[in-house]
Amino acid sequence: MPFGEIEIELCVLVGETSMPLGRLLRLERGALIPLGRDASAPLALLANGAPVGEGKVEIDGANVRLVVTEGPRA
Repeated sequence: MPFGEIEIELCVLVGETSMPLGRLLRLERGALIPLGRDASAPLALLANGAPVGEGKVEIDGANVRLVVTEGPRA
């Protein structure tokens, strides 16, 4: 398979946190989970779980997309 045709999984990391399992199990619809990051900070772009760049969210009607602001880096 040519190098340029290898499939990879891309993910955008919005934020992360940790909490006790009991708290997770008690979450209800509408619960807010703080993600420990500034809302204006760039989002991490991950390829197969490894950071490769950064970007910002853009909403176009019903579509959500990532505008790459840095990367991808090797």
